[in-house]
Amino acid sequence: MVEPDSAARLEDFPLQAEGGPERSPLFPTAEPPSLGALGAPLLPRFYAAAADAAVVILLTAIAILAARLGTGRSPRGAGLLWAIAFMVYLSAVTTVLPLVLFGRTIGMALSDLSARDDDSGAGLDPAAALRRWAGTLATAATGGLVLLATRRNPDRPTPADRLSGYPLSLD
Repeated sequence: MVEPDSAARLEDFPLQAEGGPERSPLFPTAEPPSLGALGAPLLPRFYAAAADAAVVILLTAIAILAARLGTGRSPRGAGLLWAIAFMVYLSAVTTVLPLVLFGRTIGMALSDLSARDDDSGAGLDPAAALRRWAGTLATAATGGLVLLATRRNPDRPTPADRLSGYPLSLD
């Protein structure tokens, strides 16, 4: 039996970009878009952040309830510190991995937002995704006060946009 070459076998593989196998979805080679371009409005960004936060809170609550069922006691002191550290870890995992793999988080998908610069399906590079997560944490730590400048001037990028180099856009 004659086997087709490897390029023909993976021709319709969903992770392969249109240009061929030289562009990996895990490590895109495209330059980030200009931060001067008009980004997504704040309301869809808020909805996306709320949905992502709900996912993290739900997973943390499940972990706490499982620990309660296993030990028969509610967490106190060090257990609450563990839960906070676990929430930060979960927020990193639920943000960075989807951004690298798909260019959007669960909340971004629900709000039709994307951090990708094209329609190839390739996500951000890992360093940019980690910087976007750090910018989102910084925004949350200030209670969203840093977004006041963005609200006055919609062309101005948010801290997450500036740190990652990828502004969000509506799909």
